[in-house]
Amino acid sequence: MAMFGYTGRILFVDLSSKTVKTEPTGKYAGDFLGGRGIATRILHEDPDALIFMTGPLTSFVPSGSRMDVVAVSPVTGLIGGSSTGGEFPSALKFAGYDGVVVTGKAEKPVYLRIENEEVSIESADGIWGLSAFETIDVLTRGHPDLKVACIGRAGENGVKFAGISFSHRNLASRGGLGAVMGAKKLKAILVHGTRGASPYNPLELMSVFEEIQESITNSGEFLRFKNWHVDFVPVILQLRMPYFGDYEREWEKAEEAAMKAKKFFEEHTVGRASCFSCPLRCWGIVSYRGETLPINLCQGTFPAVTFTLKVEDPELAWRIYRKCQSEGLDMMATVAVVAYASRLGKVRLGSEEILDFIERIVKREGEGDVFAEGVKKASEHFGVPAVYVKGGMESWSSDVRPFVGSALISAVADSGGVNRALYGFPEFYYYVKKEQAEKMARMFVGDVEAAYPWSYSESKVRFAVLWENLHIIADSLGVCVIALLTTPLKLWAKAFKAVTGEGITEDEFMRTAERIRTLERLFNLRHGDGRDDLSPRLFKGEVKLDREKLEGMKRLYYSLRGWDENGVPTRETLEKLGLGDLA
Repeated sequence: MAMFGYTGRILFVDLSSKTVKTEPTGKYAGDFLGGRGIATRILHEDPDALIFMTGPLTSFVPSGSRMDVVAVSPVTGLIGGSSTGGEFPSALKFAGYDGVVVTGKAEKPVYLRIENEEVSIESADGIWGLSAFETIDVLTRGHPDLKVACIGRAGENGVKFAGISFSHRNLASRGGLGAVMGAKKLKAILVHGTRGASPYNPLELMSVFEEIQESITNSGEFLRFKNWHVDFVPVILQLRMPYFGDYEREWEKAEEAAMKAKKFFEEHTVGRASCFSCPLRCWGIVSYRGETLPINLCQGTFPAVTFTLKVEDPELAWRIYRKCQSEGLDMMATVAVVAYASRLGKVRLGSEEILDFIERIVKREGEGDVFAEGVKKASEHFGVPAVYVKGGMESWSSDVRPFVGSALISAVADSGGVNRALYGFPEFYYYVKKEQAEKMARMFVGDVEAAYPWSYSESKVRFAVLWENLHIIADSLGVCVIALLTTPLKLWAKAFKAVTGEGITEDEFMRTAERIRTLERLFNLRHGDGRDDLSPRLFKGEVKLDREKLEGMKRLYYSLRGWDENGVPTRETLEKLGLGDLA
């Protein structure tokens, strides 16, 4: 039966047997939408899989540029999930596939070539050993219409916080998915397509497309991106009040460094760019010393280098940023590891030594081999406590102690950490937009206290669950979470109907998110260490979390999810969500 919105096919590639087949998307779409939902369901069937999955709205709506990459994380042993955008997700759909599932391991390095019906496994001898940037340049030379997902040397060498690069800007970084790809000896996936999927009602889609576009462009988020790459480093300085991180409470040069970064981007930003079909233009195009490179200044990238690594010189910060991007490294994890190493006297913050230290990690040379395992394993090796979140993953925002909602989600998260659940959560911008944060809290849960960063309130827990659900919906539909959060959910339901022909209500969206979240939970309870905890260091010191209050928040979170006091989904919940077969 023909499907609308979806291509109707998922590509399965076994690198061990060198076999290729397709399976119908309809087997999963009804209960799990797409993207994150379908990927999680397939992972239940084969925990060895590395899964790239688009959503039903990918390529059809404004900001419909996303796909999810999911596998077992080598960092945590739990589900590792990361959303990425750019042009690769739409290209995969244009080739006629809703997703790619890679299993097995090649004997020698290979890359996967997908051009409509033509799917082949090719030797990667000529590109193994190249950085991600070099790999992309080689594979697309003379063919800019080809889209690439690849790893750099860090992924090849199994650095536990290596990501997967999509073009020179987008990265599926959280959870060490690049190391999974490297372990399979898969250097890259090259995609070109001229097919795609058809919407159910093109005229209705045109109408709702305009409504969503208008909603996005009239939002505060859209207006914020106007001067994003000039102003955001100074803004992060305010957002991070009152605490920078685990390594030093205050940095006397922070404000000066922020203003130097502002000047750097004023002088060298030459334009802005977007992912496929997105009006937000959240990427700045920076030209410096003969090289032009996109940059997104979220708090896990350039600002993390500036403030956590105390790099006053923006030129050096730029080189560190470029080094991580070109090697396909998770920026926030790399920053956390470098900062931890500085406490041991292994590298001097704010110095050129950082670049050499990252190179040793990439190559796994000397003690770089230890730090390539991540901050938790390094702390166990050296016997010096470090900050990390569930499963040993480095924290996305360098420290969760000042943000209690972030601490809660970091403790219970099952698929990639807090950025997969709480982007745009009002407590993060409370210090710069107090009234707006309180307005959002009042609107969603009827209590302004839910916006207070230091609050352990019940309303904070309810707010966090709701926000987590919205992220799951975005990740499963194949749309950018920034766009989803700025647009009424009813419009996304309207778009889903126009694209697929299937009606869905806002409550059904939420129920699907609950199903996917519980499915993630089931996987981790069966295949990994399901303990919901943070590193002990977060509960000690002058600035610390209150363990008793956080435990109370966790119990309420479990209850709202329909899980028992130990965080195990009840049989009643599984039956209600249509997951009874997994009970």
